[in-house]
Amino acid sequence: MARPRKHDQNEILDAVERVVARDGILNVEAVAKEAGVSKATVLYKHPSKRDLIAALVLRTIKADNAFNQQCAEYFAAEPDAPLRGRIEAARRSPPVQGGNPAVLSLVAALMQDSAMREIFRDNQNSIGQELLATASVPRAARIAWLALEGLKFQEHMELHDWTEAERTEILQDIEALALTGIVKPGGQDD
Repeated sequence: MARPRKHDQNEILDAVERVVARDGILNVEAVAKEAGVSKATVLYKHPSKRDLIAALVLRTIKADNAFNQQCAEYFAAEPDAPLRGRIEAARRSPPVQGGNPAVLSLVAALMQDSAMREIFRDNQNSIGQELLATASVPRAARIAWLALEGLKFQEHMELHDWTEAERTEILQDIEALALTGIVKPGGQDD
């Protein structure tokens, strides 16, 4: 008897992301077609739409954590390396014009599913604990982290369009707050 062919789960999850971005909904048949596999293959590791979304959420969290960790390594010998890494990660990944419909769909999925929210919440709590444990000014780091997450949320949800200069200034202010507990009065127009 022939051994079943192994399918790359990342290719299937990539197809999930493309289908959700394109169609606005998750359709298993469309995912199978997009990935070039059977519906049974898609459902073999992820027996429901919820499981597919959960797998995509977990993959997204892991990729985001890895990218932030990579950025933090640049500051390894300096104070507040994890928070500075997250700020650097935001610098390196400016918002995409037109947004990412798959991200918006993932946010909607998170809001509707308490188990997925718990996964995301646990990750955020872990990040917060690390940032505060390594902070030179913990209270300032907490506010800086909240400001950074607020900026990213506004960008991902397309709630506000910051100019490149404004975004650069905001990230500089967040970093200054994290490191010193102070934001210099005035701005780039001084």
